[in-house]
Amino acid sequence: MTFGALALMSLVALTGCGLFSQGTVISPAPVTEEGQPLADTSPAPVATPDGVPLADDAIVIGALMATAGFLATYDEPALVAARNRIDAVNEAGGLLGRPVVLRHVDSYTELSAMKGGAEQLLLDGVDVVLMTCDAAYAAPALEVLAGSGALVISPCGTDDAWAIGALGERVFSMGTPVSTEAALVASLVADRGFTTAAVVVDQTSTEAVAVCDAFIPAFEQAGGRAFGPYRYQPTDPGLLDPILAGLINRGPEAIVFCGTRLVAPEVLGPIRAAGISRPMFANSTMDGDFWLGRVPGLGDFTMLSYASIYSDTPDPNPAVQPILDDYRAVTGHVARDGRVVTGADAVEAYVRAVERAGTVEPGAVAAELARFDGEELAAGPVTFATGNRAAVGRPMRVITVVEPYARFERIVGP
Repeated sequence: MTFGALALMSLVALTGCGLFSQGTVISPAPVTEEGQPLADTSPAPVATPDGVPLADDAIVIGALMATAGFLATYDEPALVAARNRIDAVNEAGGLLGRPVVLRHVDSYTELSAMKGGAEQLLLDGVDVVLMTCDAAYAAPALEVLAGSGALVISPCGTDDAWAIGALGERVFSMGTPVSTEAALVASLVADRGFTTAAVVVDQTSTEAVAVCDAFIPAFEQAGGRAFGPYRYQPTDPGLLDPILAGLINRGPEAIVFCGTRLVAPEVLGPIRAAGISRPMFANSTMDGDFWLGRVPGLGDFTMLSYASIYSDTPDPNPAVQPILDDYRAVTGHVARDGRVVTGADAVEAYVRAVERAGTVEPGAVAAELARFDGEELAAGPVTFATGNRAAVGRPMRVITVVEPYARFERIVGP
């Protein structure tokens, strides 16, 4: 095993996020209220069929992302948006006057598929790889790609490992790092004048767990006092009683919930039913309004988002709505949350870097990406010029619930 592989695996283990961390519960596949798996109505992005020749001058964008398994919740919407942006580039004449082709290898959220998938994309001669959102799942593929000098862009990687460049100098992410989201949630709580907050964590989401773990020191550094974290997972409903007891006994001014929209009703419903009406705050893993009806009396609830998907309070960035419209036209349904825009942003960032470099050579394109300084994209300005490789410090949307609807309120920065 190379030094790079050892360093990468060690880093993922130390971050406490992803498959290789101990005590982490991986998200289950979404299910209906009856316990049946949710049918996936999004068409899989079109890949170039095996054996079909490409144009000699084609620019090939590879994608190693999941359309099945728990990662599909994050990967597939971004992948559809990326495909839509590629179509728009081709309709406008291509990139550097050349056609752009998407070559998708589906990981199906199978760790065993990542190494072989990366090797296949290299054999296909891809010019850039769009990578799955989870750093732990990406690790085997990144090791393969690092040896080739490939350029990698994750539309939605949020682990801080993406941000600090630990995954490679040519590895970028359009996701907001968990440390940034934690700082933003802490500022939302503090800006309301609250000095105490109870932290409730749904352990089925590694990203949500990481946000709450980072929220506690961020809030305390701002002068607040955090209680908990109180941890919950669906396989142990008995954990709900100590959560309720802790909230009642401590009497915090606010509640910070880090979790998934699937599990949230199991936790938030009983909290509200117990008469605990304190304002709640959440990171972007809770973005969306389709789950609101499952928590009667949700009340004061504020969450973060990459973009407003709410038609009555549209996003202030005019670049967002066309992405949402294209997504609906292709899939037949509205986007479930604002994270979908990161797929379009990943392709747009690549297009701009290629145009400035005048070539698709990975080193030259990576150098142009590394010069991004407040580059305006749909989700907001992205800066890599400080040495970061993810959108550290990018503002996010604040979404508030006015039952039974969620509404865009404002944009906030850390």
